[in-house]
Amino acid sequence: MGDKIEVVELNPRLARLDFDERSNRLFSGGTEIVPSVRRLSEMKDVLFNKNFINRKNQNDVLYYMYRNAGVDKNPTVFQAHTIRYDVTAIMDYDLGGEFNKTLGHYHPIAENGLSYPELYEVLYGEVMYLLQKKQDDGSYDVMLIRAKKGDKVIMPPNYGHISINIGKSVLIEANLVNSTFKSDYKSISSMGGGAVYVTNNKDVIINKAYSGKVSITYKDAAKPGFLGEGSIYDEYVSHPEHFRFLNRPDFLLWKHDEWEIESQSF
Repeated sequence: MGDKIEVVELNPRLARLDFDERSNRLFSGGTEIVPSVRRLSEMKDVLFNKNFINRKNQNDVLYYMYRNAGVDKNPTVFQAHTIRYDVTAIMDYDLGGEFNKTLGHYHPIAENGLSYPELYEVLYGEVMYLLQKKQDDGSYDVMLIRAKKGDKVIMPPNYGHISINIGKSVLIEANLVNSTFKSDYKSISSMGGGAVYVTNNKDVIINKAYSGKVSITYKDAAKPGFLGEGSIYDEYVSHPEHFRFLNRPDFLLWKHDEWEIESQSF
């Protein structure tokens, strides 16, 4: 890769994001966005190899989280609907035989027993999204969704989710999500991680802490039918009415193996 890679091409009228791979710095219109970081020591409870962390590697940065990236270029439309746009850069890092991944979390309930959904877009690299939901009978519905640059994936209501970097480079992804809640990380970390671990040779190992049956479905990303070909940032700023489901999950429907949305207006 070059010294600097442009990871997303947006209309300059809306936003421009550039990621410097050498320093893991993200710029919005030339202005650096200060990230939060997740270090290896913070992942101790969710790793497959519980003995991997030591004094030498415990402070390694596994991924960078750039909150509200480029939102300052179009603040009104984001603030009016309490929506946040984030960028996350997940390093190509060996977690002791396991692909690098995010800590994983669930979202709180928004309405009618449904939690807040989230919309992701892969800006660079390759990812496997681990989605998991506990069923009424104690079993777990697990989806492993493989996505590449340009793919967009919805994290449905009531599913916990983890991003796994299965590529051979940095993984850079963006998300749109309600900006008012705090995510629940404890429900996954207290179980020793997600329902499955994905090793470097792409073996999928069920986490023994999940005592109920774990049913796994493998999928390739399929673009939600209501989205166009543009970036999710561009589409949100141009048509925020298409994204009301991020605050009102009742508007999100699953039909004919694809996501649709009811007619929406703010």
